[in-house]
Amino acid sequence: MSHFIIEQGKEVGREVAVPASGIKFGRSPANDLVLEDDVLMLFQGRFFFKSDGTLWVTDFSADVKSHIGGEPIDERQLKVGDLVEVSSTAFRVISTRQDQDETAPAPAAAEAIDLGFKPAAKKESHSGKGSSRRSSPVYRILQVLAVVLILLVAGIGATEIMRSKKQSHGSGPQMQGVFFTYESVQGGPDNIFRYALSLTPEGMATISVDDVRSRHFTRSVKVSPQDVAALQRELKDSSFFGLSGNREGSVENIYKLCDIAIGSNGRFNHVRILNREVPPEMSRLVSVLEDFAFNSLNVSRTLLKDDAALVQYAEEAYQLGADRYKNRNTAYDNLALAIKHLRESINYLETLEPKPEPFARATELLSRAREEQTARYKELMFDVDKAERSGDLEEARRKLRIAAQVISDRSDDRYETITTKQLQVEAMLR
Repeated sequence: MSHFIIEQGKEVGREVAVPASGIKFGRSPANDLVLEDDVLMLFQGRFFFKSDGTLWVTDFSADVKSHIGGEPIDERQLKVGDLVEVSSTAFRVISTRQDQDETAPAPAAAEAIDLGFKPAAKKESHSGKGSSRRSSPVYRILQVLAVVLILLVAGIGATEIMRSKKQSHGSGPQMQGVFFTYESVQGGPDNIFRYALSLTPEGMATISVDDVRSRHFTRSVKVSPQDVAALQRELKDSSFFGLSGNREGSVENIYKLCDIAIGSNGRFNHVRILNREVPPEMSRLVSVLEDFAFNSLNVSRTLLKDDAALVQYAEEAYQLGADRYKNRNTAYDNLALAIKHLRESINYLETLEPKPEPFARATELLSRAREEQTARYKELMFDVDKAERSGDLEEARRKLRIAAQVISDRSDDRYETITTKQLQVEAMLR
C-alpha cells in the first residue's frame, strides 16, 4: 500500500509505502529515502506509524525544517491530502492506513469488524545460533506450552466470535451507517491529476483536488443526517457490491487509477482499477458519489477541469464583471452583477497555485466594486431614514427598491435589512 506520491523533486510520480518500522529520509545513503539536496541534514526526518495506527512525520533539523501547509513542523500527524515539503521535494499523502501485513494481530474482540480483506500474516523462518537451543528438552516443553496456550486463546476467541455473530444475527448487521473513499488519479509525462472524495461514518465529507503543477484544494463539511440517509438509499441496490478483486494493467507513460471502498447497509466492498477499463457498475457508482459530494460540499464540477479551461472560464467571467462595472451607473443592479461575475472569476481559480491571470485583476476590481456598493448602500439607507422622518413614505419606498437592486445577494445580511424595512414602510402606507 502506498502512502505518499512525490509531487515535486527528482522522482515525481513515484509512490512511497511506509512499513511498520517507518522510513528515514535525508542526504545520507543510509536513509530509506535519499534526498539529494545540500541544504538537508544527513538524517533529516522520519515517517512512521504510532501504536494507534496513525501516520506521523518527524523532522530532526533545527534549521531547515519540513513544512506542511506552509508551516514548519517538528512532529505532526498526517492526514490524506497533506503536502509534506522537505526543501525541494514534496510528498502528497494519499493514504494513512497501515498495511495489515505489517501490523500486530488484532485482539479477538476486534474480530467482529474484520471485513475479510486482510491477507494472512506471513510466518518468519529462523535459523542461526539459536538452532541448537531449539533441540533441547526445555525448548520442546516451551513449544508444547506455547501450542496449548495458542489453542486456549483460539478457543476463547472462537467462542466470542460465535457469540458476536449470534448477537449480530439477532439485531441486524453491525455496519448500519455509510462511509466511502473514492480516489481518481490520472498521470502522464507532463502532469499527475488526483482528486478524492470521502465520507466518514460520522458524516464528515471531504474533497481534495491536486496536481503536481499548480492545483491544491481541500474542503470538508459535516453532512446532514438526511443527506446521508438519502445516499444510503441510493446505494441500497448498487451492483458495485457484486464486483470482486482488483484489476491492473500496464500502459506506457500512463497511470489511470479508480479506487473505491464503500460500506453501506451492512455490506462492504473495495475495488481498485489501474490502467484498465472501469466496469459500468463502478462508473454508475462514481456518478452517485460525485453528485452527493459536490452537492454536500457546495463546489462546482469545474474543479475537475484542466488548468487551461479554468483560466478561460475565469477570464470570461472577469470580462462580464468588468463590463457590468463599467456600466454601473446605467442600471441599479449592474454593480451587484459585476460583483457576482468577479467572484465567479476568482472561484474558478481557487484551486490553482500560483494564481494565474486574471486573478489579480479580478481581486482588485472586486475590492473597488464592493467599496462602492457599500457606499451606495449607506447613502440609500440614509435617504430612507430621512424620507421616513419627513413623512415621505413614497420616497422611502422608492429608495428601498433601488437598495434591493444594489444589494441583490440574498445571503447578504444587508439584503435582509432592506426587506425588513420595506415591510415596515409598506405597513405604514396601508
